[in-house]
Amino acid sequence: MSEMIRDLPFRSRAEIDAVQERNFAEMLDLCFERHPYFRRVFRERGLSRRDISGLVDIHKLPIIAKQDYMVEPENFRLETSELPEEMRVTWDVMHTTGTSSGTPTPFYSTTYDFYNILTTNRRALEIRGVLPTDIVANLCPLTVHPYGAYHRTIAAANAMKIPVVSPLPGKPSEYFHWSAGIDEVVDTILRSRTTILWGVASYVRRVVMHAETRGEDLSFVRLVFVTGEAVTEEFRADIVRRLGAMGAADPKVSVSYAATEMQVGTVECRPGSGYHNPAPDEFFFEIVDPETHEPLPDGERGMAVMTHLNRRGTVLLRYALGDLTVLSHEQCPHCGAWTDRFVEMPSRADDLVKVKGMLINPSVLTETLVAMPAVAEYQIVIDRSDPDDKLSMDKLTVRIAPARGGEGLEVGVAEAVKAAIGVTPDVEMVPINAIYDPDKSLKSKRLIDLRK
Repeated sequence: MSEMIRDLPFRSRAEIDAVQERNFAEMLDLCFERHPYFRRVFRERGLSRRDISGLVDIHKLPIIAKQDYMVEPENFRLETSELPEEMRVTWDVMHTTGTSSGTPTPFYSTTYDFYNILTTNRRALEIRGVLPTDIVANLCPLTVHPYGAYHRTIAAANAMKIPVVSPLPGKPSEYFHWSAGIDEVVDTILRSRTTILWGVASYVRRVVMHAETRGEDLSFVRLVFVTGEAVTEEFRADIVRRLGAMGAADPKVSVSYAATEMQVGTVECRPGSGYHNPAPDEFFFEIVDPETHEPLPDGERGMAVMTHLNRRGTVLLRYALGDLTVLSHEQCPHCGAWTDRFVEMPSRADDLVKVKGMLINPSVLTETLVAMPAVAEYQIVIDRSDPDDKLSMDKLTVRIAPARGGEGLEVGVAEAVKAAIGVTPDVEMVPINAIYDPDKSLKSKRLIDLRK
């Protein structure tokens, strides 16, 4: 077992490669010996340990789909008998999103894994420019099933030795009695003078909007970390503009791309810099053709695939994250890190939707609507013109909650949407909480397709 290199993302590419090869070899040894799922799959495919000399041969391993893992999650846990105690003890269990049955999938971390999770999350904060004087507002909700965003935000702050306050927004259960409405969340931020706001993108925006409506002073906020949803540059600019109006000097919005199976996010060192892998000793990323699964070189867009390099709980090799993106191993021109980066925000292959025979990218609609200051909230609804007739024409409706003084938006919104995507929508004006009530849900639903 190799020693942890604290600043590995900033070491030379050759040194990072060497660590990845070392860790991959050890991880593969453990999977051949102690991993129920991969031991079975390797046997079925006639693969022996000698067939895999290093990462150059990783393409010989099969791509694992999320469904493979969700069907039998217990078989993705290493058998840890006779390993050191830290590798045997289950520290915690997070949960990834469920199937159509709604059952979340457990992701197990041992004590050994959690120690490394602390390291990777501290590195992510360092890449993002967090200072020892910062204070974090953890705006992620408490939920019935433990999940990474809430718990790892706290872990990251702990590893950085900085304060973190969790207002506990939302109401996950009738048995939970300490939930905070949006007013209490804003009050907590003001009382604690938190310099970092961290949470799901749409919820963080509503908190900022609510503070602005109340006329609060948020001059102490300098960083906003958002995750869990795709974020456009217009969204980023909207947050910066609102914080600036409340006194914040040059606030930055940092976006991350994360998954439960990572327990940390790939992060920006500055806006638009790409999503840096803070743990190249823990994760090896590939880009493959989504149809053939053939490896693609840097600079080509394809499906992101992740391999764990140093875990003892749940272990995944060549796991399809399900998103399309572009990978780079070049040195970051902004922070100088040599770790790999996704240089394009990962997006789902099925993000495009067809309306009236035209393929539409919902993010284009999002950019258009967020760029309109008179629009406070929005929602896009696609349905049939006659819901009872599956052969009737598509109907696009944009539901709008106007900002103060934004009445009479219907014509302007319809024209802006038509110019952006070539389809004229119906525009429906509704109260802001009819679109998204932050006291009932921590993530907005921007697109609803009722045709399915």
